Order: sequence, then structure tokens, then C-alpha cells
Amino acid sequence: MRYYLHDEVVLHNKKDDFWVVLHGNVLDLTPFLKDRYDHWNSNLEYLLAFGGKDLSHFFEETLMPKTETSPVTGRPRLLFPPILETALSEMCKTRGKIWSQDPKYHIGRLTRRDRRVRIINTLTGTTQLMKVCDEDTIYDIKNKYKQLFNHHAGSYMWRKFSKRGQCGGKLNMKGTLDENGLFEEEGCRFDLPPPSIWLYYTNDVTIA
Repeated sequence: MRYYLHDEVVLHNKKDDFWVVLHGNVLDLTPFLKDRYDHWNSNLEYLLAFGGKDLSHFFEETLMPKTETSPVTGRPRLLFPPILETALSEMCKTRGKIWSQDPKYHIGRLTRRDRRVRIINTLTGTTQLMKVCDEDTIYDIKNKYKQLFNHHAGSYMWRKFSKRGQCGGKLNMKGTLDENGLFEEEGCRFDLPPPSIWLYYTNDVTIA
């Protein structure tokens, strides 16, 4: 499963790039909205105001919409009317599913907490501070680093160095930072730097 930072989700707040969060679930509603461009209405305009935001307060943990009793009619009414909208094309939805529960739109989960890690490139002498998901494996972090900072990240050996030099050595690429012994320093009165991952160039661009 893919995990996302809150900082990542908030960037997707446009009509042609639209994500929301429901009880920790990250939904990409872009295909749904694009399918409705020619059949736009006030409900969809209202939904658009919540791009990149958390809509959990409008929904039960089952992802069913919450209701309230109308003071006028005494009957239940939806707290979030845009849930009534649906994609028109069968290719952009799952038949019989409201969009909050449609697996077509569920792309992952919001991380339980952010983590900081330093990526130190011993070839270039540069240090990159990254914010990653607590659930990310080293392989996930490597791919993010590759996409954002260095397309040849695969041409380096990835090694760990933390706890003041007491836990050096190879990394388990399928493990998280914690599973590799790269913990955040806690219980210290000083503001210590985050754990470090050291990159050593292998001179093999074929694995990049």
C-alpha cells in the first residue's frame, strides 16, 4: 500500500488534479471530476472547495455519508450533498458504489506520522533533508529521492549511519527506518539531527 504525507495531499487541490482524505484514506477524484466537466453543477463546485483537504467530519468511519435531522421537515438530510454526484462513464466508477467507497478512487493511506531523514551523497558532498512517511521502506525512500533529487540514485550503495556511529552497515531495503535501527533521537534536551543514510557511488549507471 502507498502512504502519503499531508504535505503531498494538499498540493492536489485543482479541478484537474483533485485529492481528498477520508478517515486516513487518500482518494484521487480527478477521473470522476473530469468525467463531469460537461455536466457541472453546484454540488461539484462545492466539492471543489475541499481539494487536498480532510472530509472525515462529513463521513462515518465506514465511509458512508453522515446525516442530520432537518429542523424544517424533521427528516434526515446529508451533511455533504456532493456525495450524491457520480461519474457518468462506466469506465470512471464502480457500479453501485458511492465515490467515497469506490475502490477506483482509493490510492493509499495518509501516514500516521512524518519522519525526517538526511540523505548524504559522498560523491558530491551534498546533504538532502527529506520528509518521508513513517511506513515508507528504504526502497520507497530511494524511489522518492530518485524522482526528486537524483535520477541515478540506483547507482549508489545505500548505507546507514545513526546512533552516533553505533549502527552502521547495510540497509534492509524492504524495511522501514525503524526496522533498520534508524530511530529518531528522543529524550534528549538538544535538537539532534535526524538519522542519516549515506550514498556511495558504484560507477554503474546501468542500475540507475
